[in-house]
Amino acid sequence: MAGKPKHGLSYTPEYRAWQQMRLRCTKPTHAAYANYGGRGITVCDRWLNDPAAFIADMGLKPSPKHEIDRIDNQGNYEPSNCRWVTRSANDRNRRNNRVIHHDGIDLSLAEWSERTGVPADTIRKRIESGWEIARALTEPARLKSPKGKAKHALRHPCLDCARPVTGKRCHACENANRVKRANLVDQQQSEVAA
Repeated sequence: MAGKPKHGLSYTPEYRAWQQMRLRCTKPTHAAYANYGGRGITVCDRWLNDPAAFIADMGLKPSPKHEIDRIDNQGNYEPSNCRWVTRSANDRNRRNNRVIHHDGIDLSLAEWSERTGVPADTIRKRIESGWEIARALTEPARLKSPKGKAKHALRHPCLDCARPVTGKRCHACENANRVKRANLVDQQQSEVAA
């Protein structure tokens, strides 16, 4: 192994982050190359071949849950554009995130979801279905049971008496209709017999 520098960092989480950053930007066969090096994202000269310089500039990861993030997603990996963040913070800083403007505030879909308590997928589907932004963000989502059915079934007026029901008719009207149908059948049978 003559000629290789011995920096003693090879088994650290910071070294692995540095190594993956380099591979994403420089190795065309890397799975993520198209989203990094293929888009022109590069690693600054200071960091490209020096993990010690990378760690000196970035510092140690605050926790095992932290990962490297570029502040400007169109910018390169360099000291002024990188930071350690958690996965959830990194997910919010993606180039394909949908930013929603409401009440003078621009937030990502995930941030609006956290703020309003409405699931992000629900907000997205509502907007795609043509809901107004304000309504999509503020109307509470229907609760679902573990089996996927609505906990509180949608209610609508009974066909006969207009009481709120989950089916077509309330129990009283359904029973009355059942009696009417039975009487009608009896009447028809007696007419046929006569």
